[in-house]
Parts: sequence; structure tokens; C-alpha cells
Amino acid sequence: MEMIMNEHDMVVGAMFDGGTIQDYVDENNTYGLIRIEDTIANWFLYNKDDSTPEIHKLFKKVSKGDHYIKDEFGEMIVLFDKKGDVDYKILVDKIDSYLDYELGNML
Repeated sequence: MEMIMNEHDMVVGAMFDGGTIQDYVDENNTYGLIRIEDTIANWFLYNKDDSTPEIHKLFKKVSKGDHYIKDEFGEMIVLFDKKGDVDYKILVDKIDSYLDYELGNML
């Protein structure tokens, strides 16, 4: 996985074989985008207790439509607006790998 940095040398995404992932693609910095082959989906992290009011609003909105949630002890990866045939499980596994890689590099 090759990290994508902004002009301030902060990680803002990654490139990997067959796709890319971005942390934020909206003007409010609430959700990101993942692309694997010809499938794309928006994603964000959600925690009932710690998320910002904007993320709570987004979670409530997304929960009413087609979405996928991976919940690990209250820390959720939420995917929505998926277009394409790649399974949600593959997308969320790639996001997990990205977050683990990013965290490992920060430590």
C-alpha cells in the first residue's frame, strides 16, 4: 500500500493494487471514498459516543438507505452509495488494512 500525502505531509489516502482509498471527499470532511476495480463506495468511521454531530447526522441519514456496517466493539466502518459488484466485505477489509497500516506508520 502506498500512502498519498497532502501538501502538509499528512496521509490523506492510499493507492494499492487495483484501487485507491481517500479519507475525505466531501467539503465537510465527513466521509471518504474507496475504489476497487470498477466498484466505488463512500465510507466513514462512526462511534456512538465519540463522533461529531456531523457524523451522527450522516449516520442517521445513511442508516435509512442501502449501507453496510462493520462493528467492532462500537467502532464502526460504515459504507454507503456503493456502485459496482465488489462485495462489501472486500471493501471493508481493504479499509481495515488501510487504517491498520496508517496507524502502524504513525506509531
